[in-house]
Amino acid sequence: MGHFPSSASVQSLLHFAQSTRDHDFALYKYPTEKENLAKYGQKDPPMIFVNNIKVPTAMFVGDVDDLGDPTDTRWCRDTIKSGGNGALVHYEEIHGGHASFIVGKDMTY
Repeated sequence: MGHFPSSASVQSLLHFAQSTRDHDFALYKYPTEKENLAKYGQKDPPMIFVNNIKVPTAMFVGDVDDLGDPTDTRWCRDTIKSGGNGALVHYEEIHGGHASFIVGKDMTY
């Protein structure tokens, strides 16, 4: 657990980097246009419109998370709310990092 980002896949890290680089929120962009066409039926991956979320959503976020930092999670919270779908049912910030939600409070075992 001492090695960030722990067990994240290379593809998930590349997807995160793509979003950071492109300043957008889209599905994973495959290395070739041919792969994107096969997967999505278009040369670029589809955008993810957070304000269109209709599923009841609870967000539990860490205030010292290196990946989902409070600035980004607050943007996501506000964008889901702006959709007017009533999808955001709970938002809570805790003092913790990215792995805080998968590690037990007592790890003495």
